[in-house]
Order: sequence, then structure tokens, then C-alpha cells
Amino acid sequence: MKIAFFWTGEFSKSILEGILSYDDIDVALIVSQPDKPVWRKKEILSTPVKALALEKNIEVLQPEKLKPSPQPFPQKAGQEQISVFYKKLRDLNLDFIVVVAYGKIVPKEVLEAPKHWCINLHGSILPAYRWASPIQESIKAWDTKTGLTVMYMSEWMDEWDILSIWEVEIDITDKTPDIFNKSVDIWPSLLVKTLKWVLDWTVKAIPQDDSQATYCSKIEKQDWEINFETQTAKEIYDRFRAYYPWPGIYTYYKGKKFAIEDCVFDKTDLSWDEELKAGDVVEIEEDHKKQIWVICKLWILILKQVKLEWKKTMDILSFVNWNKEFLDYKF
Repeated sequence: MKIAFFWTGEFSKSILEGILSYDDIDVALIVSQPDKPVWRKKEILSTPVKALALEKNIEVLQPEKLKPSPQPFPQKAGQEQISVFYKKLRDLNLDFIVVVAYGKIVPKEVLEAPKHWCINLHGSILPAYRWASPIQESIKAWDTKTGLTVMYMSEWMDEWDILSIWEVEIDITDKTPDIFNKSVDIWPSLLVKTLKWVLDWTVKAIPQDDSQATYCSKIEKQDWEINFETQTAKEIYDRFRAYYPWPGIYTYYKGKKFAIEDCVFDKTDLSWDEELKAGDVVEIEEDHKKQIWVICKLWILILKQVKLEWKKTMDILSFVNWNKEFLDYKF
């Protein structure tokens, strides 16, 4: 079985490592997004899946675009590169193209290149949480389970027929990497079994019920920022779990970005104390152990580890030792 993979992220690298353990799978090509400068030094780094592909001597292509420009006078060089890329896919005589977290819309010319269409691996139980950030949205929604869906691809993102699904439980303390780690050992076997079912005609594709569809968008800056006055401690904690380790959650302390890198929530209700308001920082000592709480719209958030802009990460008690005025602060 000959396959090409369109992948970019770290999660995709882990899946590819599992796929390569199957002797009857021939990974003929990896397509990854172009290398990009990162961090302030603008160092050019390869995508994780590209680095693995080169290590395994698998050909890697990194096209800037997959689709011809809609402009009336497209650049000829760019159009020729796309045409060469389409021809390359057809000439490989692929059985499948598998797409995981690639980050670009896959056009019809690519979808029709393999003998058995394109297959997508999606991190939710479709039709729930179509689009960009399904695991993060599932955690934010307090779901107790999510899943892995293998599906046929179309030009409409995450909307075509389902081939197989595997459910994954979400524990109350699970962060996004925990869900990835629970899934990473399942993806390769689920994918390979599903591809073999397609070749053997032993799987029935099931259309999605569009009336039950929900959607999640690309994570934006406004999603990272929290507000103790308008959000409950549970909502903030779930946002922390969803956006850990990237992009994280933050608020502002004395005009500087104040990142909360570890926390827990507690259903302690302090609404009876009229002197305490949402956003107040409170120091609590029980059994000779100190905790730093922040009062939320409902319940309290217990800070564990924080990072002030341009400063190093510190546990909250060390931060308070260096910033005594924090105990009298109101967010």
C-alpha cells in the first residue's frame, strides 16, 4: 500500500513513527508546510515531520501553495510549481493520501490524485468540533470524552463521510498534551486498519449529520486572555487545560502580561464575605501551608506557577516573596 502524507505538527510526527512500523505500508512522500523563522532570533527550523522524514530517507515536498492563484494574472513561476506538484502526486501512483493537521485547504486536484481518494484524521467525534482546534474546544466545553475520526476528505473541511471512530476519555485534570498522548498510540493502528478495510471493501462510509455539526475556529489572541470578573474558576481552569502548553492563558499585572502556567480550581464559595470581590488576590494558610487564591465570578482559582512578562517562570510563593504588593492586588 503506497501512501503520501500531508502533515506538519509534532502530533503528526508521532503518528508517522507508528505508521512506519508497518512493513506493508510504503510511505512514498511527505508533504509539509515550508520551514519558517521562529522566535525572536528568526531561526529557520524544519517542521517535526520533515525532520523525521529526512532521517528515514523519505522524500519531502514543501509547496508554498496547493491551489492556483485566483488572480487574473498569476505569476507564471508559481503556477508551474503547482502544476509540477500535481504531476508528482499522480506519477507516484498512490493508493491514498493521508492528511493530518496540515494547516492548508486541500484542493480538488490533490484529492483526486490517489487511486482511493484522500483520507483525513481528525481529533474529534465528527460532526462535533469541525475545523481547527477540536481537542481544545472539547476540553473547554467540559466534555468527558472526545475521539478520533478517520474520514474521506472533500473540499469542504471535515464534512465528508466517516470511515471509523475511536473514543478517548477526558479526565478532569487532562490537558491538551494528555489527550494527544492518549491518542497517539491509537492513531496508527486505527488508520492502517481503516485503509485496509477500504481496499477490501469491508467498511461502509457513513454520511455526517450536518444538523448536529459544531465548529471550532483557529485559536486567537482573545482566547488566551482571562477575566476573573466575568469567568468562573472552572471556565478559567478548563481554558488553562485546553491551551497548555501553547498559547497558555494570561491576564495583566501592573500593565505587564501575567501568564498563569499552573493552577487548579476549587469550589470554595466566598460570596458571603462582602469585602471580597472577583479579581481579589487572597493569601490562605492552612496546616502551615500557604496558598494564593484569586476570587473569580464563581469559586476560586489557586495559583501554582506564574510568569511575569520578561521574567522567568516562578512558583507562586516565590513570586509573592519578590512581589509583596501582589497580595493586595485586584485584577
